[in-house]
Amino acid sequence: MGDPVFGIEKLDKDLKGIPEKKLVLFSASPSVGNEVFGYQLIYNNIKAGSKVLLLLNRTSPDAYLGDMEDYGFPVENKLTILDSYSSITGVIPTGKPHIISVDNPYNKDEVFHKLLSELDKGYDLLVVDSFSLLIDFFDFQTGLSLLEDIKKKLEEKNTSGVILFTDWNYEAKSIDSLIKAVNSTVEIKGVEKRVIFGQYFAVIKCDWTEGKTFSSVLFKAVKPGGIKIYFPKILVTGPTDSGKSSFIHSASKDAVSVDKLGGTIALDHGNLEFDGYKADLFGTPGQERFDPLLKLLGGEAIGVFLIVDSTKPEQFPRAIEMLRKTEAYGLPIVVVANKADLKGALSLKEVEEKLHLDNEIGLVQTVAEDLSKVDPNQPTKLKKEGVDKALSLLFKQLT
Repeated sequence: MGDPVFGIEKLDKDLKGIPEKKLVLFSASPSVGNEVFGYQLIYNNIKAGSKVLLLLNRTSPDAYLGDMEDYGFPVENKLTILDSYSSITGVIPTGKPHIISVDNPYNKDEVFHKLLSELDKGYDLLVVDSFSLLIDFFDFQTGLSLLEDIKKKLEEKNTSGVILFTDWNYEAKSIDSLIKAVNSTVEIKGVEKRVIFGQYFAVIKCDWTEGKTFSSVLFKAVKPGGIKIYFPKILVTGPTDSGKSSFIHSASKDAVSVDKLGGTIALDHGNLEFDGYKADLFGTPGQERFDPLLKLLGGEAIGVFLIVDSTKPEQFPRAIEMLRKTEAYGLPIVVVANKADLKGALSLKEVEEKLHLDNEIGLVQTVAEDLSKVDPNQPTKLKKEGVDKALSLLFKQLT
């Protein structure tokens, strides 16, 4: 069996899982929850056959397992829980061998002894939820002392560990000591503009990746599904009848359009999930009379699909002008050369040359699923291969 995984593609790709004897900290700001990260990694490791121990002091085991199921992560009786919560409420689970009760969660000697003794039985992964409450039950220094004991036990038993922590405005020197005590730290915060409008995580430390740097990514916690890398606004632009609506409707399950006589006059919108990512697509109208809207629609976009008709190179200057008007230059861009199977369509090389694309801009061809079913008043369904390739190219740039 390999090392435990995060179960989140971005983290597993960047960090290659959680090596034995390593301790990972998920550090969240109070405005952002980190519990779903725990649910997801527990589920994925149990699913892979790993033996997982959870030190739980945040809620009852039943509530915790119920929350996991809400996100689509059922673990049945396969998760061993050291329950350091229920005795506070007086409602202690009975007849459940996978739940081990702590009689007095305020007795640090009992908590430490039961945790370290249980780890002696041999586990692949330890999860602590939540380290913040351990600190609040005792004090920060006591929590750091437990971490040192945990690290020694992880090394002795070849076990990996994850601790979930919320920074409730603790002293900066205490936080620094905590980050120094672990092998890797994943920071989880909100993007704030008056109100929280997004959440992101970023690896800010990892001692087993030889100095590699990592990008931050936005995410959403989806029920069911768990943590999804989230791109809140991807712009889909291009000249009239190039296939913007077709692309959005082909990529999304629930796309909607505002149209008149077959031509979009306001915008398309679609929500998609693809390869562990979640994104909102926003289409622009192609007619020049709507150009005043382009800058507004392009605001806060983080990536762009530029759709062009492979049979109409005369529209390419208009496509470039639309990019300029949306102020999309500098963002990750993928050009989608649509209608590539029609008579007179340019090759990829010809499209690249006529658009004067540089090497950083991806270029993909798309074609209709069935030309016999094309309705000029409805978005045409595009073949999955081309759409998926376009999504992969852009999402790779964004992460």
